[in-house]
Amino acid sequence: MSINYISFYLKYMAFFYIKPYFLFCKNIIIKNYYHNSFYGAINNLYLKSTTRYTVGIIFYIKNIGGMNMSSSGLFELNSENKELLCQVAKALSVPTRIDIIGLLYQNPLSVQEVAEQLHLPQSSAGVHIQILEDAGIIRSERIIRNGSIFKICYVEKFLVNIILRSSSPSINHISSLEIPIGSYTDCYAEMPCGLISEDSFIGTEDELRSFYLFDKINAQLIWMAKGFLEYKVPNILPKHKQCKQLSLSMELCSEAPGYNENYPSDIYLSINDRSCGHYHSTGDFGARRGIYTPQFWQSGLTQYGKLVTWQINQDGTFINGEYVSSLKIQELMVELKSYIKFRIECRESSKYCGGINLFGEKAGDYDQPIILTLEH
Repeated sequence: MSINYISFYLKYMAFFYIKPYFLFCKNIIIKNYYHNSFYGAINNLYLKSTTRYTVGIIFYIKNIGGMNMSSSGLFELNSENKELLCQVAKALSVPTRIDIIGLLYQNPLSVQEVAEQLHLPQSSAGVHIQILEDAGIIRSERIIRNGSIFKICYVEKFLVNIILRSSSPSINHISSLEIPIGSYTDCYAEMPCGLISEDSFIGTEDELRSFYLFDKINAQLIWMAKGFLEYKVPNILPKHKQCKQLSLSMELCSEAPGYNENYPSDIYLSINDRSCGHYHSTGDFGARRGIYTPQFWQSGLTQYGKLVTWQINQDGTFINGEYVSSLKIQELMVELKSYIKFRIECRESSKYCGGINLFGEKAGDYDQPIILTLEH
């Protein structure tokens, strides 16, 4: 079906106000939107000058799809872009703006609605919103309601990740590998334990045999009261290169019955049989739904974790930028093997044995699996 024909058909239906075709119109526009920006879709379909009813359809669909316009809810900032970093920090430095973000996280609102709910003058609310918009934290668009034009505001970025530590200038190349959380090669788990994909349980909850099913490769959340997951992944270091830094990044939290945000757990990592210290998780987080939590996964259970990054380089071992061990990159002997082995573990002998939740890219707050990065 050609674009011109679609445009003519939509205009024809809109002109005669045939409401039974409303959803059909919506599907056509949404289909086009997935292949273009929304405004591009409007231009391609020649819909800017159509009747009031068609314009209403456009705004309705735009409102439905609006929360999906951002490719990621994560705002990555680093010290190399000082201007943007300072602009975002300034935008977040006023408590009122934090309140505005909290409101818009729940529902898109007009400037007037934000002002009313926070008991602010509308002019002040407008200034705060403009500062947040200039920083890229929220976005706005104008829609028509009952013949009037309103500025509707949406949260564009849910998470802000600031990296102040720069890479060594002697590092020239980076190789990275995304590792599905279900691609482990060995494991042990004690109940409560289990694993889910993005739409169902994998096997039976609290049965270790479920961890060996072939469907485990589709896992998006894995939990256990104690135990380990061990991975063997291809060594992505180019031949005849020296590894100067190895990083492993993953989303983690403790494992409590239901959830408990004050439930500490020491989660250990070892690489090539060398201990790389432990991350101290403060709790099992479930007071709100995770950004990427599967729809079938009920509230009142674990929802999201914290992004944790181990870095091993010539200066030692770091967790989220904090020095934890004198273990250096040379001791891992990455150059000598065809694979890299690592183990994520909650040990019964540790001070806080509070279990593990490990999240994939379709669960929790971060749209990533485990990520291995080698700098050389």
